[in-house]
Amino acid sequence: MKKWLEDFKLALIQEDVNTLESLLDDLNLKDFAINTAQKSNNDEELRENINDALVQIQALLQEALKLIAAKKDNKANEIRKFQKALKYFNS
Repeated sequence: MKKWLEDFKLALIQEDVNTLESLLDDLNLKDFAINTAQKSNNDEELRENINDALVQIQALLQEALKLIAAKKDNKANEIRKFQKALKYFNS
């Protein structure tokens, strides 16, 4: 999970939407929970480890959603500009 978080952060910083999508496809919380449970010494440690990771995942997902929405808006603006240019040249 640590590597996944680092890779996701890097993709977010680089604004690499394709890598973000790929990482989201690879996200397996069930395996993460099982591995964390095996590594944890007690229930309290397990809860802390899982909560810490889930808080990080939530924050990263929120930022990814913002990034994707911004990129989508930028693409929509570019399309509108091209449509206006085509309309201008066709008139």
